[in-house]
Amino acid sequence: MIRRFKFEARKFVGLLLKERLDPSHAATAVFVGIFVGIVPIYGFQTLVAIGLALLFRLNKPLTVAATFINNPLLLPPTIFSSVELGCLLRLGSFQPLNLSSLIATRGHINKEQLVTWVIGSIALGVLLGAVGAAITAIVARVYLTSSGSPALRERVRFVNAMFGQSGRTDREFVRWKLRLDRIFELLAVENLGSGTVVDLGCGYGMALCFAAFADNHRRLVGCDLDVHRIAVARKALASLNADVSVADIRYFELPPAGLILIMDVLQCLSAAEQLALLKRCCSALAPNGILIFRVHDRERGVRTAITMAFERLIFACRHHDLRPQILPIAEYRRVLESAGMQLEERRFQNRLPLAHVLIVARKPVAQSMQ
Repeated sequence: MIRRFKFEARKFVGLLLKERLDPSHAATAVFVGIFVGIVPIYGFQTLVAIGLALLFRLNKPLTVAATFINNPLLLPPTIFSSVELGCLLRLGSFQPLNLSSLIATRGHINKEQLVTWVIGSIALGVLLGAVGAAITAIVARVYLTSSGSPALRERVRFVNAMFGQSGRTDREFVRWKLRLDRIFELLAVENLGSGTVVDLGCGYGMALCFAAFADNHRRLVGCDLDVHRIAVARKALASLNADVSVADIRYFELPPAGLILIMDVLQCLSAAEQLALLKRCCSALAPNGILIFRVHDRERGVRTAITMAFERLIFACRHHDLRPQILPIAEYRRVLESAGMQLEERRFQNRLPLAHVLIVARKPVAQSMQ
């Protein structure tokens, strides 16, 4: 009887801890917990947190744990920040308050001070809750990736092993890129064809390595303008049948290929150059060959705005005299269909709130034999 009770108790606790831990629900649980922990309803925070977790079907242990931001160590700076933020919102400026004066007036707070404190605590709860929710969502997504399908885990281990002798900075970049960028999760379930793989704008050569997982004798061809990354790629892919070089994708001579990848470089070209490159890729594909490329999604509202702002920031750091050129999906579709390609479009959101479209274009055997 006691053993049965212990078993059922462990089972119940296990289910409770794992309840609704997908990124969106985990982030919401942390947001609610932090918000409730900061708002001055001392003595009722745990009850309110559990009630809201039940109401919105959130992970109850995670929601309650997040309320522990209200602890003796953080309580004074939390109150101080709330009052200051409340003053800013109500009066338009911070007030010359300090912790000693706040403690001295404890128990003698007038109505105006209380209203200021409450308003500030609500604003602070929203701000810190949003930060905590964003961090939780990223961590949850990384966890789901690391515990994803066996095929993905095996490929990721293979790529990380290939870059094991690279410098620490390059090795860590590859490791985190594989964790945070969902493109590899999508490629793991794609049919990557056979024959030569070409990666235009290959960078470190991670996608080439990813494609070579099932056949390490497969010919790999890549190019990029970054001299350092090409040097790292050459060293990492030395044991594979790889040929990577420093070259401009606009003028790179494409060999006959079974798979062509273009991940994050189309936006660096003008509209005419992008469409011309896609036409060349279609011509270079062998029968039943596949062209896979990623572009930003222009039809996702707020996520599109965030994506474009992030891309402009990257361009400002790397390409001081350029702006990203993102074409409507219809333009890419038109040029590919005119080349006789069969298309699939897959919209997806990355680990960060970035919106993308993965376009998979296959060259039909009958069309290529004409």
